[in-house]
Parts: sequence; C-alpha cells; structure tokens
Amino acid sequence: MKNLYFSIVFIITVLFSYGQAYEFGIVHVNSFDFKVVAIPDFDSSGNTDISDVGFTLMLPAGNADITNVVGQLSGRAWSTSEFDAAFLTGQGLGDGTRDAWLFNLPPGQTLLAHTTGQQIDLVTFTVSNTPGSGVISLLDNSDPIATGAGGVLNSFYNSNIDNTTTQDYYSGIAAGLGSFDFATLGVLDEIFNAHLKIYPNPASDYINIVSPGEIGMVRFFNMIGELVLTPRNFDRINVRSLASGMYFVEVTDGDDRKALRKVVIER
Repeated sequence: MKNLYFSIVFIITVLFSYGQAYEFGIVHVNSFDFKVVAIPDFDSSGNTDISDVGFTLMLPAGNADITNVVGQLSGRAWSTSEFDAAFLTGQGLGDGTRDAWLFNLPPGQTLLAHTTGQQIDLVTFTVSNTPGSGVISLLDNSDPIATGAGGVLNSFYNSNIDNTTTQDYYSGIAAGLGSFDFATLGVLDEIFNAHLKIYPNPASDYINIVSPGEIGMVRFFNMIGELVLTPRNFDRINVRSLASGMYFVEVTDGDDRKALRKVVIER
C-alpha cells in the first residue's frame, strides 16, 4: 500500500511538472524587425519568476547580422554572440549554410503573471543587410549543431515557479513560430510596388494614392534629394505648395515596405 501511495504521488508530481513549461517562438514584427517570445502552457498563480534565459537563432550564412537588440523584461540586457558558418564547420558542426547567433539573458529576476498561450516578449531585434532569401529559425536542442556543441547553443528558460528551486522549464519550439522565410518579404514588397497607384500624373492641385495596404508615411523629394513635403492626410494630398517640376514620391506602408514613384507637378 505504501508503495502504491508513493507511486501515485510521483505520477501526480510528474504530471504537474509537465504542465508547467514554456515554448519559444519567432514573431515577425514588420520588415526586418522580429521578436522572440516565450509561451506558457499554464496560468500562473500570481507572479512567476524569470531567471536566466537562452536560445540560438540560425541565419543564412553571409552578411546578415542581428542588430538593435532590446530586452523586453524590465530593461534587462541580453548578450549576443555570433558563430559564423566557417567557424561552425571548423568545429565539425553544420554544412556551411547557416550562421548561429547565441542569445543569453544573465541570471536575475523578473516577476510577472501570465495566462496559458500568452506571448511573453523576451527580446526584439533587427536583421541587417536585408536578406532576400533564406530562413531565420530557432535552433532546436535536438539539432546536430546544438548536440555537437555540447549544450552551449541550447535553449533554456530557468525559473523558480513554485518558490522552491530554479529549474529549466523550456519545452520546445512553438508550432508555426519556429522560422520565418525572408523570401516572403520580397514577395510582399513586389505586391506593394505592383499595386501602388498615384494619380493624376501630371497633377496641379491634388494627388490620390491607391495602396494595397495601410499607408504609414508619404514623402516628396525634389530632384536633388531634398525633402519638400510630408503630408499627414493620405486620402487626397494637397500639392499646391510645390513648384512646377518633377518629384519623387516615397510611400511607406504599415510594415515599412517602400515604393518610389515619379510625379510631375504642372502649373
């Protein structure tokens, strides 16, 4: 009977522990801006503790870098380290097509409450040099690169949930949030450019802009590159203040995609 009792307690403990975990995911914010989030599979009972966190992002080998890293947990600073494809292959890791970026949040404490499935923002960043193809992805702990690195590149989420000991509650990569294809951005840019219309052209008093998405900003530049007009109303833009001549009109949508058109103003 005693053995049965302890077996039941052990099973309940295991099930309870399994029900408290966090997955990681990559979320596209706009253009080449991204964030990594932690997603719990349980409702917290009050505030939970977040100690140190880590993960590795894989980028296409080449010029793409990670910049503008901003921590989202009460201003706590993240560290990043790059291990390029040449270094990895020199260590017998990878096939030379991917660079690794290791993110680490040093031990500390952030307290927050959360609900099941909530996306907890960990860090935001920008991918520089605008890669037009390839994939950014979270490195899975079972990937040969991670296992070959002896755990150095592993993802983890250390927390003291039950006010006893700090443990690793990381459980894996969230479904559908493990990667992002940069080619998607190129397709959307092409769609934005193809369907953006400005009329009449030539114009004298007003121009109209037809966009496939929400317009975020419109700027007029003269032929020597000087900014001459930044209208606030995008429905019907008054251009009476502009002298006769040719102008470049830069239209930016809500996802920071840009299109450039030439417009002639006639008086």
